[in-house]
Amino acid sequence: MSSTVFEFVLDPAAARALLRHPAIGRLRQGRARPSPATLLFHDAADGRLAAAGLTVVLESCGRSRVERLEQIVPGPAQALRPAGPLPVLAKRPNLGAVGAAGLAEAARVAPALLTAVAAAVGRRTVLRLATAEPMTLTLFAGHLRTLAAERPFARLTLSVPSSGLAEAGALLRALAETLPLTVPAVSLGEEARALALGVPARPLRRGAPDLAEARTVEDGAIQALGHLSLALAAAAPVAAQGTDPEGVHQARVAIRRLRSAMTVFRPAIGSAAIDDLKARAGEIARTLGPARDWDVFLAQTLAPVRATFAERHDLAALGKAAQEARTKAYRAVRCLIQSSAFRLFLLDMALMLAERPWRSADGAEKREQTLETPLADFAAVALDKRLKRVRRAGESFATLDIPALHALRIDAKRLRYAAELFAPLYPEKRVRRFLKSLAALQDALGHLNDGASAAGLLEQLRIQNAPRAQAIGVVEGWVGRGAMTARTDAVEAWQSFLKREPFWRD
Repeated sequence: MSSTVFEFVLDPAAARALLRHPAIGRLRQGRARPSPATLLFHDAADGRLAAAGLTVVLESCGRSRVERLEQIVPGPAQALRPAGPLPVLAKRPNLGAVGAAGLAEAARVAPALLTAVAAAVGRRTVLRLATAEPMTLTLFAGHLRTLAAERPFARLTLSVPSSGLAEAGALLRALAETLPLTVPAVSLGEEARALALGVPARPLRRGAPDLAEARTVEDGAIQALGHLSLALAAAAPVAAQGTDPEGVHQARVAIRRLRSAMTVFRPAIGSAAIDDLKARAGEIARTLGPARDWDVFLAQTLAPVRATFAERHDLAALGKAAQEARTKAYRAVRCLIQSSAFRLFLLDMALMLAERPWRSADGAEKREQTLETPLADFAAVALDKRLKRVRRAGESFATLDIPALHALRIDAKRLRYAAELFAPLYPEKRVRRFLKSLAALQDALGHLNDGASAAGLLEQLRIQNAPRAQAIGVVEGWVGRGAMTARTDAVEAWQSFLKREPFWRD
């Protein structure tokens, strides 16, 4: 019987609590079987394996010795399921002192050039679970060790028969509700490499999806939603720290792209599960929004005003108040990222993509043809629909008021997300020209929106402290002056965009 394997990262401090969790206690069959285990990660001396997203692993567990050539970072167009382990590209038993050199040929590296860079040393505990279709739970916990650093880790793996996904989902949700168990954004091998080199780990996914290898609509939907879930998981810890504005920005972009992809692929994968996840993604976006708004206000609106009027102490006080508002917004972001609701969202995304609920939902037979449609055919129809909406919203562009321009900006952003989603299916040069024109329009409209957003944020500061009115008036005047230039730029960007041929049309 085929099975699905899930891998999750767990706060090492909660490793013991996992094995005592009531949800596991009700299902465990027999005694746990712990064994000492070591993974020794190797790279070529010149770093070529890691650069290609590979490592040679020498695994020792009890009396077993195995060598593997495996991925630590997937290729950009490679299909990857959230919480799904990366592929093992070659594997063989190792019985002697040959070490990792046994896979040198498969790795295209001379044996003498392989060197150990890090080790994962700990205990591997295996539990059999007495579910309707027996599942196997494995906890590997210990320390990542290098010559210069050491850090604890814990990973949970669950092997689930294909007919047991619903039961596995119930178990995993029970664990994630009370334990810091979540979808990994980085592979264990990459985490070890980054620790050894003292560099940030490369996430499994970031940015926009690459659907170049997706053939059908269903392939594209699964790959896009999986990619964006992992991009959100990668951005979340940076957003929670609050020191780098890029963290919240990337988390917000990932969640917007995710919701856009759900809408784009709705004719094929529409279901109650998708609707629920899209609504929950919207709640996450609403929490991230204020933090991003304050970042933009401080860096792009208030900073140039303060630089121009450096002698005004009231502007410094206004900046301090805005910084306090930003701190409060980031506190909400931190609470969100650390919450069970966020962990459960990522978990449910992973489970949904494994279960494919649209295959059993009402109307599944009618959607069958759409699911099997070539992705490029589906993309052209979806992009045409969004382009028509943008052009319709921009009619009589020069006379549109700020709310209408804001609505146009949202439609342009939806078109851009969809265009980026399907871009790898088309010639790069044509795509680049169209996206450049669309980005210019979106940026020009964004500058107008930043002014409207700044007005709302200034009003919040005014309500909190009326004596700030004079400083707020200075900033409002600066924003108003910028809005006049922004509207002129927006008209030019709109006219340029209308002249650009859609890249998906021959």
